Amino acid sequence: MADLILTGASRGIGHALAKALAKSTEDRLILVARDRARLDALVLSIQQDGGQALAVPGDLSSLAAARDLGRRLVAVVRPESTLVHNAGVWPSRRELTPDGLERAFVVNHAAPWVMQQALLDAGRLRRILLVSAGLLVKGRFDAARTPMGEDFSSIRTYCDTKLGFALAMRDVATEHPELDVLVMHPGVVRTDLGARTGPVGWLLSLVKRGWESPEVCAERLVRVLSRGRWSPPGQASWSMEETEHPWPAVTEDVATRRAVREVHARLFPGT
Repeated sequence: MADLILTGASRGIGHALAKALAKSTEDRLILVARDRARLDALVLSIQQDGGQALAVPGDLSSLAAARDLGRRLVAVVRPESTLVHNAGVWPSRRELTPDGLERAFVVNHAAPWVMQQALLDAGRLRRILLVSAGLLVKGRFDAARTPMGEDFSSIRTYCDTKLGFALAMRDVATEHPELDVLVMHPGVVRTDLGARTGPVGWLLSLVKRGWESPEVCAERLVRVLSRGRWSPPGQASWSMEETEHPWPAVTEDVATRRAVREVHARLFPGT
């Protein structure tokens, strides 16, 4: 029996997905989030319903914390496991982490890549699902500016960082043909992602009322996770909700793919 690692498990899509998976899979759920109290409550609820779950509190807001999380996951995760990258942020202002990097770039791209690398090096993974965003088509990843947020925008930075990690996952699939890799737009979902204060926040909350619930999205993700295979060896697939599509044109741009690789070579030499 393998494990399923789920980041961002304490809220929104992650919380709903953990509850749905507990009813549909025999895999042990390894649940990751910053909020220890919410995570423990979720694990207890799953166990009371007869499921298997383990809380691994972890923070993806710095590279050091991501490395520590990766080491702790390696210590408990079994081989042939599935990793679901679900944690993410939509920033409203530019913030730098202790690494000197823009916060959304770290949380949405660099930190999950660092955490994942530990699991890959240890041979723990068979499948990786990245819960991404259709808005990556609006991204423009700049190797010199995006990591530090020098091109920060309260809308575009979310798109840029989602694009960057999606491209990084395509390279991971190429480098690890033993993996099954899917990058997926999960749907337009009513969560706290991108929440704002003031009139803009009020207007956004009204708009979100028409979006689907995390529970509806979670059922979709359960169906996707139940499939036997997502992608050909050495490739990552791109899906809009449950339907596979050709990769968007922006993800085929040679200069953009080179920019992501330049950043990885600079930040993660030797990997």
